Amino acid sequence: MIDVIPIIKDHFKTLRSHRDNRIMWKQVVFFYGIPLLLGAIDTILAWRIGGVGNILTAFAILAGLLFNLLVLLFDVASKAAQAGGLGDDNSRLKLAKQLQANVTYALLVALLTASILGVASGMKMETVNRWLSGILLVLLAHFSLTLLMIVRRIRSAFLNSLTAQA
Repeated sequence: MIDVIPIIKDHFKTLRSHRDNRIMWKQVVFFYGIPLLLGAIDTILAWRIGGVGNILTAFAILAGLLFNLLVLLFDVASKAAQAGGLGDDNSRLKLAKQLQANVTYALLVALLTASILGVASGMKMETVNRWLSGILLVLLAHFSLTLLMIVRRIRSAFLNSLTAQA
């Protein structure tokens, strides 16, 4: 059996403060509350997501790019460990681990979403019903926000790398 719980736990660890290890509730509400709110609005207003095949294609491409990023992060983490050791004071390694947790989690969300879209596409659904539309909107919004988190952390890693070399 494939256990995805460690992936989810690792991602949630990145939503904690570095100073005091407390959960950053504003981020949790932002990354989970907003998608759930959008999904609820979608379901109540009976919006229906169309273009299932196109969305599936986009998610397949993004999942492939995330796999590539995960491989690249392995190399980055190994170089950070060689340069600064494996201790907690190695900020580059810590950032690489957080990025790995976020990218793996985003990949998990992308694969779940692509699976749902794949089944819908296989059933020749070009537009999904309101309930499935609500679920997909939650996943799409959550995935998009998680990608934004990854972009922000990559930027931070880049800036951290520049200041370390200066």
